Amino acid sequence: MITNIDCIEYLKTIDDNSVDLVLTDPPYFIGFDGGKGWDSQWENEKEYLDWCNVWSRECARILKPNRMMIVFGTLKTDTFIKYKLNVLNEIKELSAQNEIIWSYNWGGRTKENFARKHEYAWCYSKGQDFLFNGDDVRVERKQKVNIRTGKPFEKGTIPTCVWEKNNHTTSKEYVNWHPTQKPIEILERLIKAYTNSGDTVLDIFSGSGSTMIATKKSDRVFIGSEIDKEYYNKSLERYNDF
Repeated sequence: MITNIDCIEYLKTIDDNSVDLVLTDPPYFIGFDGGKGWDSQWENEKEYLDWCNVWSRECARILKPNRMMIVFGTLKTDTFIKYKLNVLNEIKELSAQNEIIWSYNWGGRTKENFARKHEYAWCYSKGQDFLFNGDDVRVERKQKVNIRTGKPFEKGTIPTCVWEKNNHTTSKEYVNWHPTQKPIEILERLIKAYTNSGDTVLDIFSGSGSTMIATKKSDRVFIGSEIDKEYYNKSLERYNDF
């Protein structure tokens, strides 16, 4: 389950090659913490990226071969690009496979430019023959009939890497209490695509508990950490409500 502890301390307790999916949403180093300090605790970008290098290499160590590590982030600054180029790309065990773009259309917006309404998730595998359960994540086709054969499609289609989802949660009590909360449906799709039933999913920045809930709904086993006591307690309350 989830532990109220620093992520690097927690990672050191996990065996090599023991986790089926790393799915996490780290601090972005853009001061997005409402004054709590967890997103602005580093003196500079280098210090932040050095810290990212430590936990990312630990995640690569504990990830099973041919499984996926997925890290959410934002391109509001160049830091997440530098994390990809200078941290993830330098871990020899990992190979870049895809990027998921979560697109949404809610919240405030500027009148001076196009509204930035998307976030990224870098997808890296530990080995090239990685697990992908495409049939488990198919969606309804807009085109119902194969124009070449004239016959209806028997299956849905595997989604593109651009996913539209507007609301974070259906429970008013838990809307917007965490500034970087992710929709459970987005996380469920990733979990079902890259793991099998009963597999272990790790989130070392558990935050609002969305990964924990998505893991439960997908019949997988969740392990993870959250250093903030308030988020830890409230995420457990949210989890127990499901």
